[in-house]
Amino acid sequence: MTEAPTQKKARQGRWTLFALIAVTIAPVLASYLAYYVWKPSGGKTYGELLAVQPVPAFKLATLDGQPASLAELKGKWLLVMSDSGACAQSCLDTLHALRQFRVAQGKEMDRVERLWLLTDATQPSAAALQQADGAKLLRAQEAIPLPASQADSFYLIDPLGNQVMRYPRSAEPGKVIKELTRLLKNNENIG
Repeated sequence: MTEAPTQKKARQGRWTLFALIAVTIAPVLASYLAYYVWKPSGGKTYGELLAVQPVPAFKLATLDGQPASLAELKGKWLLVMSDSGACAQSCLDTLHALRQFRVAQGKEMDRVERLWLLTDATQPSAAALQQADGAKLLRAQEAIPLPASQADSFYLIDPLGNQVMRYPRSAEPGKVIKELTRLLKNNENIG
């Protein structure tokens, strides 16, 4: 008869030990699962997030040949595209899209500037100048130091002069507008 209470105490002691081990291991296991297995759906961007670094200085000129620099545009978010002055249809479409992205910001649109970097000496056509109405046009006098595949992309540069995002020229306008709106809202203190 004395063994039954001893076995009961031993069984109770084992359950207490297992509970103690489970309570100790549970936070470690939960943190491992949260970090390596479970991927939250928020925080995703539509464009390609670039390593945030200042855009290196490079030689620019206005259309009439006067020296210019990106430093003159600091303090504004820049939507930057580069293309030839000949400006094919994809270039015209991108100029139109950049204008729509800016206008869609409503009262915040003054914080966004559009910049067309001309990659050659060709004078832009009347149609291109009409689409670029209100945008800054600068002629790049040397290679543009933005990441590769600039011909099929446009970029977002922050008010501090750092490259931030790259978007394909075929980007969905609604997604870019939504992302730009969120970016401006969350960064009210800069630009």
